[in-house]
Amino acid sequence: MRKAEQRLWDTMRRNKPPGIYFDRVENYVGEGMPDVYVRMRQRATWVELKAPTAPARDGTRLLGDQGMRRGQINWHLQSASLNLATYVLIRDSLKRLWLVEGRHADSMNELTVAELDDVSVAGTWPEIFEVLKR
Repeated sequence: MRKAEQRLWDTMRRNKPPGIYFDRVENYVGEGMPDVYVRMRQRATWVELKAPTAPARDGTRLLGDQGMRRGQINWHLQSASLNLATYVLIRDSLKRLWLVEGRHADSMNELTVAELDDVSVAGTWPEIFEVLKR
């Protein structure tokens, strides 16, 4: 059976519009490099995938200890310091979606569902791909 993050990747590929191309990167050398390289006309970006189990209460942090590793956080923050847009795509076990800018990586593991709703820039597949095109 495929893991939750693999199923998120499958769903992302199924929902992609024409003109966007993905590469799934399993990098064991580059500490913190995101999972997906997204390319389209005159634009490219990186997306980290996270697929946590939904907590019993929306006031509980969603990612917690299973969230972003220090290397991933640093990678996103370094990219943000260079004005590069990177993202973290989260889909919980209830299939709720959040696309969060990588500049929020330092606080990502502490965010509750309600807080993710506040910082998310997209929450549906069409919205997510529209943001990635910008």
